Amino acid sequence: MSLTDRFSVSLDTELLAAFDQHIAGKGYETRSEAVRDMIRHLLTSGRRLEDGEAVTAMLTVVCDHGVTGAAKRLRTCLIEHEAVVSGSLTIGVDASRDMHAIALRGSAGVVQKVADEIQSMRGVTDGQLAIMPRGGN
Repeated sequence: MSLTDRFSVSLDTELLAAFDQHIAGKGYETRSEAVRDMIRHLLTSGRRLEDGEAVTAMLTVVCDHGVTGAAKRLRTCLIEHEAVVSGSLTIGVDASRDMHAIALRGSAGVVQKVADEIQSMRGVTDGQLAIMPRGGN
């Protein structure tokens, strides 16, 4: 059984009201639950992964097909990195843009390199990488 420590946080009234509204919308019953989740997320997302550590990741990007060759460059990159790309899903955003959700698996260094390559392509915007260690593998 783990021990629980308490601490106090001082916030201005407007910030606390906005926080309460946000966490209520997410379904938290208490501020403590929300703060615990925020701390866990901060510690996990801020953790520096070792280059060779096995990870699973999801990269989401928006590809503007109005930019000449953008879709072809993205497709070519996914094929070139088929050892790391586990799968992808394409969702139409509007007439000229698609959102791509790309699942990646491999060593942290390689996954990050592939994600960086995709995010820096001309015509690719709004990229975000969620990466987590695989543990036991």
